[in-house]
Order: sequence, then C-alpha cells, then structure tokens
Amino acid sequence: MKYSTLNFNLSRMMVLIMVAFMFPALASAARQSEKVTLVFDIDQGFGNGIVVHCDKLAVNRIAKALEPLKKTYKVCALVNPMVAYREKFTSILDVLVKNDLPFVFDVYTSDAQTLGSCSTQNKPYDPRHGVTISLSDLQAFKKRYKKHLAGLRFTEVFSQDFTVRAVKTTNPEWALPCWKLPDDAFFQPQIAKDFLRFAKDNKMFVQWSDWHWFEFAGWDALQKEHEAKLSTILCEFPGLVIVTYANNEPSENSVPRLNNWEKSITRFIKGAAAGCGLSDQSWLRKNDITCPVDDIIKWAQSALEKDCRFIQFEPAWYFFKLPRGTFGVEDYVSDPKWADRGKGTEDFEQLSKVLLELSAKGT
Repeated sequence: MKYSTLNFNLSRMMVLIMVAFMFPALASAARQSEKVTLVFDIDQGFGNGIVVHCDKLAVNRIAKALEPLKKTYKVCALVNPMVAYREKFTSILDVLVKNDLPFVFDVYTSDAQTLGSCSTQNKPYDPRHGVTISLSDLQAFKKRYKKHLAGLRFTEVFSQDFTVRAVKTTNPEWALPCWKLPDDAFFQPQIAKDFLRFAKDNKMFVQWSDWHWFEFAGWDALQKEHEAKLSTILCEFPGLVIVTYANNEPSENSVPRLNNWEKSITRFIKGAAAGCGLSDQSWLRKNDITCPVDDIIKWAQSALEKDCRFIQFEPAWYFFKLPRGTFGVEDYVSDPKWADRGKGTEDFEQLSKVLLELSAKGT
C-alpha cells in the first residue's frame, strides 16, 4: 500500500514538473491569479507623524481611503516601530486591526540612523546599524497582532552603507551632527539573516528595498560584493524576500530608468528571491510634494506590466492629507488647517482610479 502511494505521488510530481516546463502559460496564469500587494506608508517615525500624535482619526480615514483597493489587491500599511512611545504605537496598530488593514514594520532601515537619531520622539534598537526593533520585541508584537503583522521591510541598507562610507571619507558634510555612525559597516548580513529567519518562522514576507544597485552604480566596487552576499542570503531563505527597486535615487537619477529599472534586481529571482517589486515614491522628484502624479502612475503601470506582484508607495503626505514629515514635534492635530487629515489626496484618488481600472483589465 505504501509502495503504491509512493508511486502515485511520484507520478503526480512528474506531471506537475512537465506542466511547468511544457505549459508556461498555465504557470503564468496561476501567478496572475494571485493578488498584487500594495503597501502604503503611513508613518516612517517622523516627529509630527500620526503615531507621535496618536492620530486615530487620520488612521481611520486612511483605512477608509484604501478600502476600495482591497477588493482586488492585498493592501497593507507601512509603519516604523522605533517610536519611543509604545502605547501610542500600539493604539495606532489597534485601529489598523479594527479596520482589518494588515501592516508592515520597517525593521532594518536608513531611517533608524538618520530620523531615528535626530528625533527625540524615536528610540531605535540599534541606530548605528539601522535596526529599529529587537527580535524579542518583534516577537511580542507578532504574538499580539498575529496575521495583521504581515511583513517586514529592509530599507536602503545598501545605499546607507555607501553613504556612511562616504561620510567617513570624502563627504563628511552629508551627515547631520545628530547621526550615529557605526564603527564597522552599516550593512551586516547577520542582522538581515536574523530578521529573515524570524519572518520565515512566522510566515511573513520581507521587502528588500533600495535604489543603490550595482547595475546602476558600477563605480561602487564594494556594492558588487554586497550583492553577492545578498544572493547567498536569498538562497538560505528561498521564496521569502521580494527584492524591490526604489525610484528615489538622488538628483532625479531614477527618472530615466522608468523602462529598465527591473534590470537591477531581476537577476536575484534566479537566486531564490520570491519576486521583484517596486518602491514607487514621490521622492522621485526633487520636490516630493509637487511630483506629478502621472510619474507615480507610470511607474506603477510599469511594475504591473513587468509582472511585479508587489508595489509600495511613499511618503504618507503625498497620498494622504497629512503635514510633511519633520524631525521635531509639530501639533497639527489641533490645527484647523488639518481638519480633513488622513483623507486621500487628489493624487491618491487619481492613482487609486488607475489601479482599479488596471485590475479590472487583468493587468
């Protein structure tokens, strides 16, 4: 009986393998049936952000603005857990849960070294290396929020490593006096592995987002070594990491990359990444507030056309009616100017309309 069962399972496996090789269109169709994940930044830890001000009204409105997209997309909110006031942070997460809006934690990020070091409202676990939260604290959050804590994000680890090297050598003026620089490298493979292991054990996804990739920065020889280490890490955790191109490269250098940005990251798919994605940001332009929404839409369209199943958007104030982020605390909640805070901006409404039209077409 066991022998017959084994033969049946082996035969079934062979059929599946043959289908994958002989009928790639079927595999593509199955992939297309998966919902594309959209992640919207709502607070990266700014001193005047919704967490510090415990702005539940704005969060409820953000959730309401995102609700239509949930019909055809998997929608998540992005938050940074380095805010010192944990009771405020958890109260905001509770509002997201009530709205059934999953969230992603920024855990290994340049923001922890810069914004984390320069705002008194923040208390990152290891600002010198960009770590926002300890693994034990992360475990406690996962235990409390379960499926709603859906993913982790690594942000600009490679670009910040380059920045730190430059600050220590050729360009000390790049850093603010409040930055905490590491004695060693900013990029630490072990930090990445620890968080990846946590994500794997807890069935979460991981977004690795950066604009500094060797494909477009061949002059940075050390970056080639970093990406070789990343490839090794991806093979240790196959099918877990979504490697993402961030279109906020300084001096608008990302602008001409609209049609070929995927070149910098698609090779990691062969090395066991879960897929490739796009971090679509109004930082694409020097003035992030007046960035034409057509830019944001074109980049989102390019991601969908390239069969990316993951698109992340930032900053919060471009898509939702919120004040531009500052390091210091500014009480916007009691300001009549922000009575409609949290509602979608006109740019968001245009983007949302296009995204819904594209999903209806099956793009």
